[in-house]
Amino acid sequence: MNSPRGVDVLAQVVEVLCGTGMAVQSRLNGELGARTGDAAAASLLSFGTGLVIVVLLAVLLPAGRRGTRNLITAVRDREIPWWFLISGMFGAYLVLIQTFTTPLVGVAVFILGVVVGQAIGGLAVDRVGLSPGGVKTLTGWRFAGTALVVLAVLLAQAPRFLHEVAPDGSAQAPSTTSHQADLAGVGTFVLMAVLQVTVGVGVAVQTAMNGRMAQQARTPITSTLVNFTGGAILLVVVTVVHRGTADLPPWHFPTQWWLYMGGVVGLVFVAAGAVLARVIGVLRTSLSMTAGMLTGALLLDVLVPTAGALITPLTVVGTALTFVGLLIVTLPWRLRRRI
Repeated sequence: MNSPRGVDVLAQVVEVLCGTGMAVQSRLNGELGARTGDAAAASLLSFGTGLVIVVLLAVLLPAGRRGTRNLITAVRDREIPWWFLISGMFGAYLVLIQTFTTPLVGVAVFILGVVVGQAIGGLAVDRVGLSPGGVKTLTGWRFAGTALVVLAVLLAQAPRFLHEVAPDGSAQAPSTTSHQADLAGVGTFVLMAVLQVTVGVGVAVQTAMNGRMAQQARTPITSTLVNFTGGAILLVVVTVVHRGTADLPPWHFPTQWWLYMGGVVGLVFVAAGAVLARVIGVLRTSLSMTAGMLTGALLLDVLVPTAGALITPLTVVGTALTFVGLLIVTLPWRLRRRI
């Protein structure tokens, strides 16, 4: 489906802004997890806040009520598969993998793994036409632009690879002298990295599913409701099991209200992604969010730095290159329509 150039460009700009929202959400959720002493429960609280808001929208707004009825009809008539209703679990999966693997392999590896997964998933989803935007041909330009975005993320995160710190703030321990331990460490690293790539693939698939549900419901409220409901259910189970088996401190509620805004920010970019994937496709949606996320993280490190903030020329160059990759993915399509 071709859209007017102005709408197309606006959709991509909005998605970049949503990506900056992802960086803000990550900062808020990370801080909430640190203050509460339980990252899984903090993630559940963030999801729960978003869920309460979207439930109210779905119940109080006429569009929300119509959307729920439209989606139920679409599932009943098999216009969309029933398993689209579990799309929210991909979001919860991202939160869980981020929570439990980042302390083992670092933030840089997590971000790179997710971006690689989103690139692979975005190309595949667009090619098979799972998203409401329909089938999008795989071209050399799309591959080249996607590869450049992945390379740009690698450059932007390279300083973190060299200066990653342990969760307690100390330097990471050097590699062990035991050959067996070295092999076990490499195996763990590879496993964690693979899990993070699957997170990125899941995000791309989730974006396509949300877009299809929003199209059938004729409102992003319904797809966002499905998303947050499925994610919250999975996080409830994981949090109960985690608190029942791990030695965790008593959970408490910080008094700073802004720490609880992560779910609100997430609600906005999930709803926007469901709408905009129909306009620009899943690949460009994913890459735009990546560019926005790196930009948002850079701005946060400049304006509201934390102890782990690390800004180098490579960080700035890598962030800028993500926009060049977006241009390569997008521009040939614009030129081709004018010929």
